Amino acid sequence: MSELLRIAAALRRASDDDLKAVISQRMVNSSGLRDFFDLAESLSQPKSVASTVAGLPRQQIDALIAILDEQQPEAKAADALERLMLIDKSNDGKYSLFESTALCLQALEPSSVEETDGENIGLVPIQSDVDRDSGIATFETIQALTELVFDVEQRYIREVGKKNVGLPDIKRLAQHVRQTNEFAREIYELANHADLIGLANGRWQLGPQALAWLDWQPERRHRHLLEVWLGLIGATSAQDLLASIRSSEVAGTVSLTQQLRENYPYADGAVSSRIARVVSFAERIGLSHNGWLSSWAIETLGGSIETAAHAASAFLPTPQRKLICQADLSLIAPGPLPTDLEIALRRFADTEQIGMASTYRMSALSISHGLETGLTEQQIRSWLLELTDKPLPQPVDYLIREAAQRFGRLTVSAGELETKSLIKSLDSILLAQIINEAKLKPFAMYAMPDGSIGCRFEPEMVYFGLREAGFSAVRIDTSGNIISPRTPLSTSEQVEAVSTVDADIQRLREQEEKLGSEPDSDDLVRSIQLAIKNKSIIVIGVTTNTGAELEFTLEPIGFANGRLRAKDKKADIERTLPLASITRVSLG
Repeated sequence: MSELLRIAAALRRASDDDLKAVISQRMVNSSGLRDFFDLAESLSQPKSVASTVAGLPRQQIDALIAILDEQQPEAKAADALERLMLIDKSNDGKYSLFESTALCLQALEPSSVEETDGENIGLVPIQSDVDRDSGIATFETIQALTELVFDVEQRYIREVGKKNVGLPDIKRLAQHVRQTNEFAREIYELANHADLIGLANGRWQLGPQALAWLDWQPERRHRHLLEVWLGLIGATSAQDLLASIRSSEVAGTVSLTQQLRENYPYADGAVSSRIARVVSFAERIGLSHNGWLSSWAIETLGGSIETAAHAASAFLPTPQRKLICQADLSLIAPGPLPTDLEIALRRFADTEQIGMASTYRMSALSISHGLETGLTEQQIRSWLLELTDKPLPQPVDYLIREAAQRFGRLTVSAGELETKSLIKSLDSILLAQIINEAKLKPFAMYAMPDGSIGCRFEPEMVYFGLREAGFSAVRIDTSGNIISPRTPLSTSEQVEAVSTVDADIQRLREQEEKLGSEPDSDDLVRSIQLAIKNKSIIVIGVTTNTGAELEFTLEPIGFANGRLRAKDKKADIERTLPLASITRVSLG
């Protein structure tokens, strides 16, 4: 049996928890997988295997070497490797390396610990300094993730390539949070792992944890990130690292860099080492700073997430309920805002820059967004008056009143047949402006007999397009009710579900069940082609002209023009079977 089929068989036997762990720890993009063969193929890719092997702790590396030398590995390490789909276990309990694992293990070269043992002598920072800087990093990451949630809510952010983000969107986030583009990329990746955003219909949208994130206090948000990180590194690796730290009996601040060198001998052996991503995320969420562990990192490695998050909260900046409202429609927060205020403010104001001190700006579009999400004109005024403790500047007062009066006069709803979207308004001049707007030319809008505007694109895309062009449109459903942009798109009509690991696993299970009961022609062809590619034996069910079903065990030779050629070794003949008569295919 080929490696691909062996991995696929192991994946079928695995529990949902084990599948989730291997997808998370090996950082597989599961959103586009059709079945367990696709997942097996992703896991057996040289780049994926090399990244995973390079990120293994010493105990598991030793177990791999033992298996390669046909010796008995340490049981706990071997079990962890089997769950990572790097080795296989036969019915008689004997372990064997998958070919891709063996090739990557032989190609990697261990890092040199000896050359770096004294690197940090005399440069050990004070633990309180590490904790202070780690707290700041945590604050900046939480701020950036919150900014991203609002960005995804208010903009149409397309998927570029495979689960990537376009450079303009990366730059916009980086500019708002006053960080590098690389920081912004990692925030997108971390948000995806944390289920704050997900992919559906070719765009990034709110994930299943997005709305909960907006309701959580900073400590609860940090706890969620620590849980995600612990899932990425894996329970076994976390326990091994913790045991090493405790056995080293190092007094004072612990060097994560040194611990990794001692416990992950191949950590530098691959360009995209999995452990490198885990370490980078650790820096982002305050588990370490410049390679030195924060005081709550030990609690995290031990699984005491709540205790760790509570300890870290003492190092987060203290919120201030203060806002300065200026006549140029800008809002200045001289310090971090409490969660309730931050979330309320973000519903009706856009960010220009965020940090310890942040700048926001109000516009007709931002006020409209606040009204769409359920705020009233009076609530917006009350928030501003309470926080500024001064009368509103006249331009601000006018903007809020004018935006409220115009709210809902321009609507986008679903159309019929080729006219997928309808844009309506009682203001014919406004509709004429939209038809003639140069920025909207790619939408190819056209006038309808009733005076409305038709478009062949989906209402969601048209809505964001109008807003990008400066028009305060709102989306409405078939009953005329406003659809809040805050509603996760997985709950709206005719939209794909957000891709999450749990949903992807459920889809793989359903596909496996379908293959065994009611496979369609595409499923049958795919199974046959996989068998030919891997030179596997197949068991097929065939319906005869009389309606009887026969079963054959065959070795496929070729498939063309809807017909399968295969050797029937039992009957010692070659059979040619039309696809139309094949009811099921099982790979041997």
